[in-house]
Amino acid sequence: MEKHSSVSLRLPPPDEGPGPGVELLAESRRARASAELASARMRSLQSLTLALSGALTSEDVARAVVVEAVRTLEAQTGGLYLLEARGSTLELVHTVRCPPAIEAAFTHVPLGANVPVAEAVRTRAPLWLSDFATLAERFPIAAVPARPEHGDLSIACLPLVARDRTVGCLAFIWGRAHDFDEEERAFIDMLAQQATMALERARLLAAERSQVERVGLLQHATAMLATSLDLGHTLRGVALGLVPTLGDFCIIDVMGPDHEVRRTFHAATPECAGLLAASHWRPPERPGTPICALASGQPVFAPQVDAAWVESTACGPETLALLRTLAPTSWLSVPLDTPEGVLGALTLGHCLSGRHHTAEDLELAMELARRASAAVQNAHLFHQTQQALQLRDEFLAIASHELNTPLTALKLQLSRLRRMSSDGEVRARTTSAVQQVDRLGRLVRELLEVAHLSEGRLHLTPEPVDLVDVCREVLTRFTEEKERAGATIFLRADGAVSGRWDASRVDGMVTHLLSNALKYGLGRPVEVEVTCIPGDLARLVVRDRGIGIPAEQLAHLFQRFGRAVPLRHYGGFGLGLWFSRQVVEAHGGHIHLESSPGLGTTVTVELPRTPETT
Repeated sequence: MEKHSSVSLRLPPPDEGPGPGVELLAESRRARASAELASARMRSLQSLTLALSGALTSEDVARAVVVEAVRTLEAQTGGLYLLEARGSTLELVHTVRCPPAIEAAFTHVPLGANVPVAEAVRTRAPLWLSDFATLAERFPIAAVPARPEHGDLSIACLPLVARDRTVGCLAFIWGRAHDFDEEERAFIDMLAQQATMALERARLLAAERSQVERVGLLQHATAMLATSLDLGHTLRGVALGLVPTLGDFCIIDVMGPDHEVRRTFHAATPECAGLLAASHWRPPERPGTPICALASGQPVFAPQVDAAWVESTACGPETLALLRTLAPTSWLSVPLDTPEGVLGALTLGHCLSGRHHTAEDLELAMELARRASAAVQNAHLFHQTQQALQLRDEFLAIASHELNTPLTALKLQLSRLRRMSSDGEVRARTTSAVQQVDRLGRLVRELLEVAHLSEGRLHLTPEPVDLVDVCREVLTRFTEEKERAGATIFLRADGAVSGRWDASRVDGMVTHLLSNALKYGLGRPVEVEVTCIPGDLARLVVRDRGIGIPAEQLAHLFQRFGRAVPLRHYGGFGLGLWFSRQVVEAHGGHIHLESSPGLGTTVTVELPRTPETT
């Protein structure tokens, strides 16, 4: 007969207390939970690090930190505040599941306010509030909008400090009361450190991008200012380049030579542009109204503008209406200053974007103003020069016409006296006087040509012309000049060189070239050569062996009144080569000069035989 044995497990009765095994099991569960929590937090930090690696702006950083922290901490609400540029206000950049009442009350928090986030930033120390009672006791103002409908709450606020500079604050709210153990505090502190480093990196990146943008803007404006002396076009281009980088609208007021202020503007919206189009600069009706730097010559810098600023600074009903409609949030105006006085002002404003100017914006605007001042001065000088040239040309035209009349009468009287006199000496003297009158007449005609060419009135009348015949005709008029210079002129031509040119203009061009050759030829032979060359061109070469011209003087010889020798040694207006070039180029030809000191000068003219001119 088999024997069976049995083993029974004796359990403690229910009413007995926990033994060592239960405590061990609970401890094991707590350790496992703690390990899982630590692992979850580590994964959260890794996930946050990955997210922050792609965060390029402060907004990106705030979004990544708050979302990940709220999820890991199982918080009811989370938010990240940044300290604005002036360091007086905390601005809520991003929040998760924030009740509307709390968000409305704490979007902009003055640094001096008696609220948790401001306290944490002021003291640069974490703030741990374990229940609502503690919040209500320490921060009664903040407790009113934060009061929970039921249950309790707890709050953690951690300042974000980078290199002894507070940049903002992290804030979390839980819908329950709880104490923050050491590990939780350490983890939240690590989140704050991660956020601080990412924000600092984003700030540096933004500063670098801003610097590149500012350099590009300055280069663009400088190039625009140096491109043209058309002041209106130039300033419009500058204003266009400054919006929207430095403002939602840009106004450039410039005082002209007539002391009238002309306004150039550009705006980001048609509404702003319409308002500015109907406006113009007015002097302030009372002293000390900081709106436009043109009045005071001093920079106006108002980074924070509100309705009170508008009401207190606007001068006159029109300016007040303009400012009220623009509703600027920031205002900046710098003078276009010169040693002679203020020429204008560059004014920039933010309105619809809600942005605010910084000290860097002021510095950039002042640099732009300095460069714009130089451009305005150059434009004014150019305008004055053009006016002076116009007055000079008008005077030359009037003087030439007025001088021709008495010269013609004088020549007729001298010619009549020469014919009527039988005295040889009288006839010789009157002949010499007639020659001087003719010379004076040529100078007057040169002045008249200058006036006509300056006004763009060089009209050609092409007709069949033999260039060789023109040269022979001119040579017959240089008999006295050749004798006086003691020089000989040689004309070389194999035959007729015909073309369609303006005979009188070509005659004048040849006359000027021969006159220069004799004047500067030191009495040595002058050669004139006329040939046909390939390309259906006629070539005229006038060569002397006189004083020559230094290389550094060649560049300006074809300019009006260009000279390479002192006026007291050689007469004339310095118009011969300039006039010759005008005639040659009007016919579609080319004129070239080669010279060396002591070896003489060679002028080569090439004219199309059938120029496309009218």
